[in-house]
Amino acid sequence: MTKVFNFSPGPSKLPQVVINKVEKAVKEFKKTGKSVLEISHRSPEFDELLNEINLNFEKLFHLPKDFNVLLLQGGATYQNTFVPMNIPKNLNLGCLVTGTWGRKTAEDYSKIFNNLDVFEPRDRELETYLDKEYSGFQNIDFLHLTSNETIEGLQIQNFNTINHKNLIIDMSSDLGSYNFNFNNLSYVYAGAQKNMGIPGVTICLVKEEFLTDSDNPKYLNLKLLAKSNSILNTPPTMSIFVLNLVTNWMLEMGGIDYFQNKAHEQSTEIYDFIDSNSDVLDCKVDNKYRSKSNIVFNFLNDEHNKEFVHLAAEKGIIGINGHRSVGGIRVSLFNSIDDHMFDYFMKYFKNYVKGLNK
Repeated sequence: MTKVFNFSPGPSKLPQVVINKVEKAVKEFKKTGKSVLEISHRSPEFDELLNEINLNFEKLFHLPKDFNVLLLQGGATYQNTFVPMNIPKNLNLGCLVTGTWGRKTAEDYSKIFNNLDVFEPRDRELETYLDKEYSGFQNIDFLHLTSNETIEGLQIQNFNTINHKNLIIDMSSDLGSYNFNFNNLSYVYAGAQKNMGIPGVTICLVKEEFLTDSDNPKYLNLKLLAKSNSILNTPPTMSIFVLNLVTNWMLEMGGIDYFQNKAHEQSTEIYDFIDSNSDVLDCKVDNKYRSKSNIVFNFLNDEHNKEFVHLAAEKGIIGINGHRSVGGIRVSLFNSIDDHMFDYFMKYFKNYVKGLNK
């Protein structure tokens, strides 16, 4: 098997221990005589799996008793339709937009809510919106934001300070990488394929108060989905199985404290190196909001961006090219990026920049 160091923004690298367990379960799952690919979502084994995931989420996130864990389909993008369809139309909905994914959410929400309020900070205005004294959201019943904009490399980890009590947060790229509380949250969702598993399942952490009665068709009806324990129809069983393995692995590694510390150390090292080589490198994101999950930067000479990616691939380092809309370099430091992988990348990075400075 070819050895690669996968820094892709998603689907991202899985821990090897998880891959090994998947390989074993594909051959036979829990002495059932069946592959994990064949297990029924109505079986006792799958019911046990769901119960274990619920317990794991309670342990990892200190999930309050009035929050439900839903495992849905359609990816985070589907939530742009699903969420506003489950908010009564007499309420006011707002979006705080800090990048590409938040903007896409606002565009979709506006097709369902004609009176959508969109807040899109310019330059250094973001700090004002995040201040606990800011009063501009008071007429909004629910406020959406994207915690980590993967394309721009901008992250808001301090959303608990926002002066609003009903936040809806897309945490697709950073759920499980740092601690937060649920005091001012109503709905958190994340596609699993960054930190939590593989494509196919969307994690939704939903406050009980958000589960209102609805005339929506069944699969657009949040309350029915919650009541059915996410089995209103056939769920993505394999993706849920991998999610369970990943949450078990996270707990074994020391829980979210471990991953928060790792992300801080790795991101600090790479940003410090970028800043100390400003004659050849540039990171445009305000220091306060630099993502610890997706490090976005560029070489001042665009030819170096291309060469850097090309030579990295020759060394087995893949997935570091920037998004096609912005170019440059993007290094994704999700939970599965261990110190060995990170050190290997940094050695290459430092040697390449050293060569430019000769």
